[in-house]
Amino acid sequence: MKLTSVISSQIANLFQKRGEIEPPALIKALEREIVKQKKSVDGFYIVPNVYTIFLSEDDCHRLSAARVIKALYETVARKIIRENCFMDGILSVKIEKNSTTDDAILISAQYVEDEKIVEDTIDLENDVLSQTLLENGDTTCKATIVANKTKITASMKSSTRKIEHDLAVITDLKNSEIVFGERQIYFGRKKTNDFVLADEGASRIHAYISYERHRHILRDAGSLNGTFVNKKPITRCELRHGDKILIGNTILIYKVL
Repeated sequence: MKLTSVISSQIANLFQKRGEIEPPALIKALEREIVKQKKSVDGFYIVPNVYTIFLSEDDCHRLSAARVIKALYETVARKIIRENCFMDGILSVKIEKNSTTDDAILISAQYVEDEKIVEDTIDLENDVLSQTLLENGDTTCKATIVANKTKITASMKSSTRKIEHDLAVITDLKNSEIVFGERQIYFGRKKTNDFVLADEGASRIHAYISYERHRHILRDAGSLNGTFVNKKPITRCELRHGDKILIGNTILIYKVL
């Protein structure tokens, strides 16, 4: 489905203010918005890919931290899988100041084309320096950590890096597991696989999981004995929470975090 930046919606989620808004309230509001916004297109449920949360000035400053944005991003990504939905384009979640004095949580959900979105990254320079006092010759405050900006930034390979997100986990009956997000992972007997299987019934490279339209897709890699999901043979399968994968004699369970 081709995305268009024309389609957008804004729905206010009102909360009676009882002190400051906390991250769990944002997460619940965002989850409700995703469910409200999903629509059927060509037999699939599709949801918007850009979410902007408008908060009061105080809440905006307090909650616009990298860890909160990361948690909200993962909330959307996990909810997509749990609701058996799909998303086209890059996912973006932002917090911005509400232009009114309203203390409500206002969420704008939009379909936006990829070229108009900047992928989420962590600013390493600001992430470090915001917790320190830059060297300015002031020695009156002995209890404060003093950092030299030039030395810190010179030691960084890059001032930004792409955020890694943990969205799901695959476990076996022996409690071996792999937690993963958007990267491609491989299963099989070969030691270079992400999940190594000590199973003679498994091929050296047996199967792999890719991330497409914000869903985890399991594919058989031309294995000798085949790959099964919930006892059915597959060549390609969109994984859902709780699916049981059979590779050789090994049972793997896919769970959304």
